[in-house]
Amino acid sequence: MTVVEEALAKQKRIDESAKGLVDEHPRLVDLIARGAQLNPLANAITYMRTATDPDPVSYTHGEFIGLVVAAARWYRARGLAETDAVSILLPTCPAMIVAQWGAAYAAVVQPLNLLFSREAIAAQLRAVGARLLLVPPPGTPGGLYEKVAGLDSEIDDLRLVVLPLDGSVSFDGEMLRPADDWREDLDASKRDGDADRVAALYPTGGTTGVPKIARLSNRNMVASSVGSLLGIDYRPKDRTLLALPLFHVGGSFCTCVPALAAGGAIVVLTPTSVRNPAVIANFWRIAAEQRLSIVGVVPTTLSALADVPVAGADLSHLRLVATGASVLPAEIERRFLSVCPVDAVRQIYGMTELAGGVAQVWFDERPRGLAVGKRCPQVEFAIYADGRLLREWPSPVGELMVRAPHVFRGYVDPRQTEKAFHDGWLRTGDLCRVDEDGQVSIIGRIKDLIIRGGHNIDPCAIEDVAMSFPGVALAAAVGAPDAYAGEVPMLFVSAQPGEDLDAAELASFLQERVLEPPAQPKIVAVLAEMPVTPVGKIYKPRLRELAAEKAAGDLLAATCPQAEAEIAAAHDAERGLLLSVKIEGGPAMREQARRALARFPIPIEISAKESGP
Repeated sequence: MTVVEEALAKQKRIDESAKGLVDEHPRLVDLIARGAQLNPLANAITYMRTATDPDPVSYTHGEFIGLVVAAARWYRARGLAETDAVSILLPTCPAMIVAQWGAAYAAVVQPLNLLFSREAIAAQLRAVGARLLLVPPPGTPGGLYEKVAGLDSEIDDLRLVVLPLDGSVSFDGEMLRPADDWREDLDASKRDGDADRVAALYPTGGTTGVPKIARLSNRNMVASSVGSLLGIDYRPKDRTLLALPLFHVGGSFCTCVPALAAGGAIVVLTPTSVRNPAVIANFWRIAAEQRLSIVGVVPTTLSALADVPVAGADLSHLRLVATGASVLPAEIERRFLSVCPVDAVRQIYGMTELAGGVAQVWFDERPRGLAVGKRCPQVEFAIYADGRLLREWPSPVGELMVRAPHVFRGYVDPRQTEKAFHDGWLRTGDLCRVDEDGQVSIIGRIKDLIIRGGHNIDPCAIEDVAMSFPGVALAAAVGAPDAYAGEVPMLFVSAQPGEDLDAAELASFLQERVLEPPAQPKIVAVLAEMPVTPVGKIYKPRLRELAAEKAAGDLLAATCPQAEAEIAAAHDAERGLLLSVKIEGGPAMREQARRALARFPIPIEISAKESGP
């Protein structure tokens, strides 16, 4: 048997194992309860309230599933049906974890992105007809309660419920007690069709600017979690860092659920986790004290941890480090591995619409080049290139298409669902290549491509070179609108701690090393802080807005030097990237500005700038 044949046979065996586990656990709650079935006295959750918490809160598997069932009963007692939505705006803590999985059991859970504005939250609540909105107490860091205060009087049938962040589990001050009869509750509540019931509504990552709401069934969530359980090889003795938020499928179904289903423990490092500077500064000490064996974080966090000395911390328990949400730059991986004693960083490639994993580097395999691994269990690949759907490997570069039991049940808005599929296959929007043995390499996002005068430019060709420049912590290239070429590359960078970056020196460095002339950035900007999503993925929509504002300002300065303008770019749900320009002066001045900016390939709104008092 050849190496390729052995790899394909291995994947087939794992597919069969995954199907068996999925069939045995038709509901997400059944899979979560698996840990308690294995050992109800084993630790399930460890929660550090601060980065130096001397006595973390802990729950056993028996206590945890008992609390999940108690939460489900709390919802039912308040009249919630299995089609009603429970929305959650909480950082990760025991009460939030219990509330989330209890809601998925009794009703439909809608975890909300903590960075959503009040208006965005209200829109999401109305879109799903939310009955409850779970929030932290007033006065807690982040101002989440204050952000949504009063929405219950603006939205019909909505009730705000306060949950604590101190490690206890209560709803509006009513302490929950673990249900001792949780097994009986799970057995009595089983119904035909449970596997296909939509039990969760997840916001998409929002990297296109306007998040959608994905409908996930029990089968979707179970199949994804089982794929992670087998692909990462979660074990009963594992202690897994839960760093990704639970409004993200990576935190939910690549980390939290599979770790618990294996009978292991999840470790939560304060409500803000690795976004807490004190957690980063103390990370290796905490990892040693908590005997972390699996760590999954995004590339930006790996970059931050690479700057923290291990200082003799005992990391002998640490056996696997994984990353996802965006492709891992080689320079960040090199820096991280120079301080962390693991053999490699294993990538997981996923998407909300698949409830998690699409492909991953398996626990017993080494990363290869730019590949992000092989398909997750029960996932099928196809490549759409040159108008054809290809399923033979190796493939040319094209859009990756997938089929799997964990492909979502569509968006809440059915009009958006139609665009997500092609001939029964889910479109990923990623340009990929599949090698002979099934390894998939991400070449770029279709929407991330910079098209300069007909030249398709992969941002990675710029970003990888920029990351090799001394002192660069993060780099991201986007297209800035251009009157002649349509768009041109603009590079944004942020510096490593204690470093100063010179944009002109970096631009010269790139000109020498980015070999394709059209890909050489026309503008280089150094940011004090790179905009990122709540999970740490570089937020390119904001960079595109900054690039559009810069390009518009430069064009007006060159063509209408006498015009004083206020320029703001934002993503509009219907029109995409929209440039709003307010001009001081009369109609003639506005018309001159309109003619200049009309050459940009994005919608422009020109209006009069209001005069001061």
